[in-house]
Amino acid sequence: MAVPKITIRKVHENKHGHGGGYTQYLITLPKDFMKGLKTEGVDSLYIVYGDSVLMAFPAGKVTEREVIAFLEVHPEIERLITKKEA
Repeated sequence: MAVPKITIRKVHENKHGHGGGYTQYLITLPKDFMKGLKTEGVDSLYIVYGDSVLMAFPAGKVTEREVIAFLEVHPEIERLITKKEA
């Protein structure tokens, strides 16, 4: 099994509009990750998140059903996604 790359990414907060507009939260993706996907024609990600975890799957390489099946056979990931901070 290949060892996954783990990186820390800063979440940027962008406020728009005056007097209670809206806020966007942006995260940059690793350049080599996205370059590889773009060469394969993939430009979208499935985002899976919960209270304490965020995961991304390339939408052109897997289907939503495959993501769900992956999560179903890995209950430890479900526990991470639903884990509440103490």
